[in-house]
Amino acid sequence: MSWENAPNLRKLTAAQQGGRDIKRGAQIWGVDNKGTLYTNYQKTPGGKWAGWKGPDWAGPGYPKQVYELAASNMALDGPVMLWVLDMKRQLWYIEQTQPGGDWGDWQGPNWNNAPQGLKKLTASRTANRLGAQVWALKDDGTLISCVQKAPAPGLKWKPWTDWPATKENSRFIEITACNQADERTNLLAIDNKLQLWGMGMKGPGDWDGASWSGPNWEGFKKKVSNVAAVEQGGVRGARVWVIDENQRLSCNYQITPGGRWTGWSDGWQNAPESYELTAAGMNDGRLEIWTITSLKGILTSLVQISPDGDWGTWSERTDREGRGEEHHP
Repeated sequence: MSWENAPNLRKLTAAQQGGRDIKRGAQIWGVDNKGTLYTNYQKTPGGKWAGWKGPDWAGPGYPKQVYELAASNMALDGPVMLWVLDMKRQLWYIEQTQPGGDWGDWQGPNWNNAPQGLKKLTASRTANRLGAQVWALKDDGTLISCVQKAPAPGLKWKPWTDWPATKENSRFIEITACNQADERTNLLAIDNKLQLWGMGMKGPGDWDGASWSGPNWEGFKKKVSNVAAVEQGGVRGARVWVIDENQRLSCNYQITPGGRWTGWSDGWQNAPESYELTAAGMNDGRLEIWTITSLKGILTSLVQISPDGDWGTWSERTDREGRGEEHHP
């Protein structure tokens, strides 16, 4: 059975709720084969889920069919934002009116004068003084981006700009990004050769002088089909998962905020073979990851047992003995 009785989804994104007086946990969105958008959120940090809601979850004016999606919070204590591409690959946007609160009105199509024909999205908070940044892939596999002027609802965004190319002038097919818990963002991308690339900020909110590392970022030499990243709570930095060409899940994480990476854990936590994934913090210091399995096409989930600690059991594998353990250096 799919996690939380989810509909049959094909694409995912998730975000951690914000607010100084935090009352909610994570929120996840998914799109089914017909392009219908669904969402579910935690009523309390790390607590029970509210149940899946259909495309009118935020009121009227929503795009009728969704092709692609990405979500992020503006800042650690800021509202959550969601971007979607409709079937014409036009960009739409919606944001919370306050951290952890209700949602405003949908804006679109072609939010912030975005070009048409986009095919992939990702977003991340940058530095708390700036807010969030969103990236999009154009049809030719090149990357564009725009950033918030400040982390506050309703403010205008800067215009879209072209992103620097790799040394191979790569054409990308997948992208993801997250903060490294040190006010610097890490951007990851998969090119059309199924190679993994990465780029990190030089300083808080500062991309000047940054360049792509790769191919085979952090020594991952297998072909990659998907990638997701999340900012960890506690004393760690970022955590990255990749799905290789055999639908196996591997993981790498930073020992300290913005610090060195531990190295790849192949076949991480005995994960089911999957083709789609996303992850988010739950506002209690723990993380949750979701994947869509390749064979059954169902949504499954894995939750950390404690902040920076071991992991439980995949939701569709509760009959298995034991649980996943991750030993930290």
